[in-house]
Amino acid sequence: MEDVSSSKLVTLQDAEDRGPVERYQYTPLPSDEYTRLVSLHPGSIDDEHLVVDLDTMPIIPDDPLNYEALSYSWDKDQTPFSVYVGREKTAVVSVTRNLAIALSNLRYPDRPRLLWIDALCIDQSNDIEKGPQVAQMGTIYSFATHVIAWLGPEYHDSTRALNFIAWMGTHIDVEYPKWLQHVGVPDNQASTVPALSDPNATVPITADDTRSIYHLLCRGWFYRLWIRQEILALEAKAVVQCGRSHVAWPLFRRGLMALYKSNRRRPPSEYEGRLYERLLLLRGFIGQPSTVGLGFIRVCFGQSSCSDRRDRLYAVLNFLPKAEREVVGIPDYTKDFGTIFRDVLWRWITRFDSCNLLSQCEPGPDDASWMPSWTPDWSKQDTIFGRVFWRGLASSQLAAVYSRSSDRRVLSLSGISTMTIARLQPVPDILTARHVGDIADAIRYLIPESELSGQYVTGISMKEAYTRTILANALQEYSEPWVGYEPNLEDAMRTLEQLYRPEEERDPEEKSLGPSTGFFGVSRAMLGGKQLMHATDGYMGIAPRLAREGDVVCILLGCHTPMVLRPQGENEFRIVGECYMLGISEGETLLGSLPTNIRRVYASSRELGVHSYWEDAQTGKRSLIDPRLETLFPSMSSDFHKELREDPHVKLKLPMDTLQNLCPKLRQFDIV
Repeated sequence: MEDVSSSKLVTLQDAEDRGPVERYQYTPLPSDEYTRLVSLHPGSIDDEHLVVDLDTMPIIPDDPLNYEALSYSWDKDQTPFSVYVGREKTAVVSVTRNLAIALSNLRYPDRPRLLWIDALCIDQSNDIEKGPQVAQMGTIYSFATHVIAWLGPEYHDSTRALNFIAWMGTHIDVEYPKWLQHVGVPDNQASTVPALSDPNATVPITADDTRSIYHLLCRGWFYRLWIRQEILALEAKAVVQCGRSHVAWPLFRRGLMALYKSNRRRPPSEYEGRLYERLLLLRGFIGQPSTVGLGFIRVCFGQSSCSDRRDRLYAVLNFLPKAEREVVGIPDYTKDFGTIFRDVLWRWITRFDSCNLLSQCEPGPDDASWMPSWTPDWSKQDTIFGRVFWRGLASSQLAAVYSRSSDRRVLSLSGISTMTIARLQPVPDILTARHVGDIADAIRYLIPESELSGQYVTGISMKEAYTRTILANALQEYSEPWVGYEPNLEDAMRTLEQLYRPEEERDPEEKSLGPSTGFFGVSRAMLGGKQLMHATDGYMGIAPRLAREGDVVCILLGCHTPMVLRPQGENEFRIVGECYMLGISEGETLLGSLPTNIRRVYASSRELGVHSYWEDAQTGKRSLIDPRLETLFPSMSSDFHKELREDPHVKLKLPMDTLQNLCPKLRQFDIV
């Protein structure tokens, strides 16, 4: 079917030139519990005028309203197009070119169509109205009969792309959330689609298919942050539409998963490499979990774009756990992004007695001087591909001790200065590595073979120490594998050792195998964009990209990962970033080493979510409490265990004198 291009539509300038017309004045909503709906007037393909009515409705109506919610991208074309409000056509609202084309394609020829569209239903000039409306968008989309993901008009053979993706999605079965391991053809369909069910068969995709899919996935909709909550609010009843062609979102999503998983089985073509790179960037969106914590939003959403930096938090509100939504609060567009980010961090600390979000602080050389270094800038793309904070437990389960200056500029935290950075080795660029050989070369560059002999300061061999360090201890032995990409320690040590064989004896797959999982995938994630660090006391680890010699490594109470701080004066410091340091990342500095028969496991379960437990290798007993704390404070362990069953991230609050007795070197850090 034919779709509509913008050449037939009336720009705002055209509307004003043709006669008396005024900008539409929105009537204020009765309360935050109301919104507006667009009634899109019918029209033919050749009709140049877009006409709507705007009606006020309760967000949660007494009787269901049969409206559809539109998800689209706010394109970069700044030419405003006109939408007339009311049949008289005396008032207009300006919209973007992409939205004007969408409305032209979506209107029925013979009857109105009821829609919710953010650009029209929210008074964009009213920041006070905008905040509560944005807070309710998840509800608005979930109450719609359908969500329409508008990708744009038909071009670059987009119908071919939609049809192929839908074909793959039709024959693929996916087990969420483990889709990276469980994408396949159901047994009852295996004989009908052997090209998909046979792991050695070539996927029947042509060069034209590959090219059209690549161009489709490069459209602006896939880059936009807001579309995440819009499409997933009602994903079972969402459709993807391009021009007049459309595909059900569940089919489309499964098809993209199948394409991603089949990258080694597709025939080579001009666009194959580019398609793989695009699918790699969209992987987080394709497998989007229903809940994402504040500590993960830069990892999960960093590749997406939004025009307002404040929306880095507001656009993902509906993905946050309830307690974290309360920490962010109702969107407030009257405040600047720096104030919002700073206040969210402070509310997080006071709500959870936790400093874990400090690991999101990665100040850059161009950061505004007015923004404290302890304020995460959620508007920046995450340059740390493999964060370590979710696995570490540097301060065990102890609660943060904190205060803030009256001007809200200085954050005071209690902790220990453990050591000073003596030597740094920047890691070669491996984030863009296509083959394991690139990562192997980087590791050989960082670690001379001669350094693999001898003993580390904790008593383990240097070979084991380097293995644990470059993987940031992300090993199967310390994970309850729900993803299953970590190597075990024995295999990882063997792989490291084999890197130093003579070149003619090395595995030929070094130059062909992609570094997606295992030793090379994890080491790329943990080392990429960072530096190998050696400290004054013989310890080593992974430091942020902007760390310098002379920076100090500190353990802050309530923070899971060691932090690199830069002295600024007598007692003032700036945050440089999180780090991994072998030998102090498991609470050893505060509580001493774990007993040799105890291991801490990083796990995930339906009941507790992501959490840690400690397992006794001799008895098999598991505990949610660090056994060192249980030994030190037996009278508190029973109540603390009950709290952990309800929330595995709760912290143990101890009086300051008790903490000082536990660790006499405890001090205050004033972070600016």
